[in-house]
Amino acid sequence: MILDDKKYIAGKIKEYRLKNGLTQAELAEKIDIGTKQISRIEVAEFYPSLSTFLKIAEALNIDFSDFITQHPQNENKTRQKLINIIYAANEEELSFYDRILTFANDEASELKKNILMKKFH
Repeated sequence: MILDDKKYIAGKIKEYRLKNGLTQAELAEKIDIGTKQISRIEVAEFYPSLSTFLKIAEALNIDFSDFITQHPQNENKTRQKLINIIYAANEEELSFYDRILTFANDEASELKKNILMKKFH
């Protein structure tokens, strides 16, 4: 993915903090960490630890599906469509999609190999 994970997570945390009408200091107090740490997380200076991230998520009522299914505007539309289909699929559908994609990927690899062989012969 062309996405910068740190910036994406930072942006989402800031977005939810603002939606909840909290300052960085208020959020920091709510989850018992320093204001500077929240600031550094929001400017993508570093990732929060998992426990800090979970505290932030709880304090801000973060919907985790927003982190998974929402991507920046410049994200490839076809990729986003496929991701949404996969996340909505049940286990049987996932197994089916896996078989189809594995077959398609194998065929594409074979086709590329054949094209390369023709170029060098």
